Amino acid sequence: MEFKRNDYLVRKKFYDYLIPSFLSEVALHLGTVVDAMIVGNLIGVDALSAVALATPAVQILHIPGLILGLGGATLAAVWLGERKIHDASKIFSACIIVEVIFSVTMALSSFVITEPLARILADDPNLTKLVEEYLFIQILGLPALSITLLTCEFLSVDNHPDLGAWIFGIGAVANVVLDIVLIKFFGLGIYGAALASVLGCVLGLLPLIVYAKSSERMLQFFWRGTDLLKNTFNTLKVGMPRVTLEIMQALQIFILNTAVLRTLGTDAMEIYAVCLNTLIMAELLAGGIISVIPNICGVLYGERDYFSIRRLMRKVVSLSGVLIAILTLVFLIFPEKIALLFGLSKPELLPTAVTCLQIYSISFVFYVFNEFLQVYYQTILETMLATLDTILEFFALLIPITFLLMHYYGIYGVCAAVPISELLTIIIVEATRKILQERGKLPQEGLLMIPKPEHDDSFDTTIEASEKNAVGLSKKIMEYCRSRNVDEYKAYVLGLSAEEIAVNISRYGYEKSKAKFIDINLSHDETGWVLRIRDDGIPFDPTQYTSEEEGKFLLGGIGMIKKLAKNFIYTRVLNMNNTVIEM
Repeated sequence: MEFKRNDYLVRKKFYDYLIPSFLSEVALHLGTVVDAMIVGNLIGVDALSAVALATPAVQILHIPGLILGLGGATLAAVWLGERKIHDASKIFSACIIVEVIFSVTMALSSFVITEPLARILADDPNLTKLVEEYLFIQILGLPALSITLLTCEFLSVDNHPDLGAWIFGIGAVANVVLDIVLIKFFGLGIYGAALASVLGCVLGLLPLIVYAKSSERMLQFFWRGTDLLKNTFNTLKVGMPRVTLEIMQALQIFILNTAVLRTLGTDAMEIYAVCLNTLIMAELLAGGIISVIPNICGVLYGERDYFSIRRLMRKVVSLSGVLIAILTLVFLIFPEKIALLFGLSKPELLPTAVTCLQIYSISFVFYVFNEFLQVYYQTILETMLATLDTILEFFALLIPITFLLMHYYGIYGVCAAVPISELLTIIIVEATRKILQERGKLPQEGLLMIPKPEHDDSFDTTIEASEKNAVGLSKKIMEYCRSRNVDEYKAYVLGLSAEEIAVNISRYGYEKSKAKFIDINLSHDETGWVLRIRDDGIPFDPTQYTSEEEGKFLLGGIGMIKKLAKNFIYTRVLNMNNTVIEM
């Protein structure tokens, strides 16, 4: 057979994770969009403006949960890829402990801080009252909201991507149903809208019971021995781009909301509030695709599987690009219908709103590419570039460009500033990356910053699992080792190891009707030779079998491997078996 690497396993894993990830984003953001439509139609567009004015404070309060979830899950993914399971569990435990302390403290302060916050956020007396009512419930329900955001990030890393979709799905459906019940039938107004969000999150947490009892989870929670300060600092460091994103977004929305309201008036604010909510539609379509990057790419980067990273990124960019192009066309062709969906039906405002929505929609494709850059660079721990992209996109470019164009073109200028600043951000960040790479301050070449195929000196192949192919694999590995002047006995042991594990996978790892592929990689670093074997069959840990069990499994060489290997490690990550032998 021809020994070549294919992307069967990573492609399959991409779609395995894409579906729950996409459903999670749809549930999360569709719930937000429908929530905005319900608020705009049942309470009024002034209530929708109040929610937009309260958004900066809500975003700031969600920062700890988001940074601990995304930063902690990114670290956990890389450490699981490096087989550091206990370290990954420590970061998981530390993140939960810190977030519980913070969110409960803030919930208790809701009785004191809500009124002054509302006065800062809204200048109009009627809007101030609505903002205060909405904020009070949001802050009081912060523990449920933040724990939902945090745990869903870890679930995807820890072999349970489907549970995140269930959590967001249950929460979104409950939110929409409770919106209608509490607003329309109980007459709770904006209190009902906020309360529906909180109660939806509480009901959405029910699937955590399944996770707690699962035998496939790798991460364990414990109160002691978490290295709380150290792991919190490491999480904050990795999650810094997300912190910067949330702070910049909050400041940007606060500054621009205030400027639009005070300079252009309440009518312009209503149009701007609708435009802000439409950006969620772009996030809904592309966010679910891009959010697979930390879960899968983090593990692949820890394993140094650069072939799979390249294939995965190609799929993410192409699929999200197609969906966003379609969404942009819909906005350009049917802007009036979109405005009406959000309750903006005033005849005198509709022509202006239509033009603003068309201008604003041009930013979608640039917004999604910037999100891709931020998430990918954060995942490979190049946080400087991710942070730079975030600061430029949401603050350093957007604010001055918006004020300049608003002065000359009013609300049209406010909307036009968004695509202009998004495009300029991409140009500046990519120019910075190229300059730093040329100076040797960033690794490798190209956008992905990983070795090019011709520079990746390793034996990297995929075989269809069978005893015949396993024997051929053994011979090929020994030939590769001899060409690198590896000791003959070590070459024999590495070949035997790959053959024996591959044979057992093909015999016992799969159902007969299922396609059976195994990825094998042999590479050399400063510590020695590393053999990695990966498959997506049933859980099978060769390190746990002893000579007494050889009647059931072909494991005669395991004793030899254990004696010669520096490390012989098995992990179950991304619902795949990963066996690593270090010589």
